[in-house]
Amino acid sequence: MDLRAFIRLSRIEHGVLTSLIVIASYVTAGGRNAIAMVLLFLSSLLTEIFLFATNDIYNIEEDRINRPDAPLVRGEASISEAWALSLISVIIAVALNILGVVLHYLMVWSILILITAIVLGFSYNYGLKRVVIVNNVFVAITSSLTFLYGLYATSSTPPTLNLPYLLFTVSFLATMGRELVKGAIDVAGDVRAGVRTVANVYGVKTALITAVVFTLAAVLISPLIIILAIREVYGLALSMGVAMTDGLLTYICVRLLRNANYMGRFRSLSLVAMAITIVAYLLFALLKSIY
Repeated sequence: MDLRAFIRLSRIEHGVLTSLIVIASYVTAGGRNAIAMVLLFLSSLLTEIFLFATNDIYNIEEDRINRPDAPLVRGEASISEAWALSLISVIIAVALNILGVVLHYLMVWSILILITAIVLGFSYNYGLKRVVIVNNVFVAITSSLTFLYGLYATSSTPPTLNLPYLLFTVSFLATMGRELVKGAIDVAGDVRAGVRTVANVYGVKTALITAVVFTLAAVLISPLIIILAIREVYGLALSMGVAMTDGLLTYICVRLLRNANYMGRFRSLSLVAMAITIVAYLLFALLKSIY
């Protein structure tokens, strides 16, 4: 497997972003230990590599239709190479977390979050992606756990209402919306591969309306993030990012309701909207750690 195939198979850019979110939550929760940050970053990155690689392994039939340029479909990497990459990554990820706990750099609760993400993500890849609704829920939870991993790495009893909890909730709802739209876009490949989604079981229109409901629910909850953020030093950066995200999400929901053909743009712009809040969150955490 060459470097280009490795990067595409592991989606390493997604893993780096996920790892930075974990660090942001760690810093937001009061963590400042550099070694803990390195352990969290690497364990998160390697877990993402494991999940993306196993997704390609089990998703190869769908990818022949929906992603014909995928590395396993094109033969740029073999199944055995993908398995080797997956297993090595997840073993090292768990080992790094355990090492951090043993050396008292990480709290023991972080292991539970990490293992939960691994189990849910792999269960989805292995077969639950074919179970309607459950597939969307598993993806949304797994991707949103990044906000909690850093939180529980530094505290076993975080306050009931805090920024990572709220960001986890909003991320879950927004991701549900995006995944429902993704199912509507990938109807042909999913039907052929036996993947049951809201779109191919209940209809594309139902999937899109449900996606809008989840997305707008995220928008309605997000002001709580703004309220908490502005109480913090440099919280204005996060508040502005959330407000921009809300505006963009609301706009694309209206466009989608007016025109079902907008779903491709909805999928890409919803990711952009979520990225705005993530960048603002990272900036907020960076400023908080420096000052």
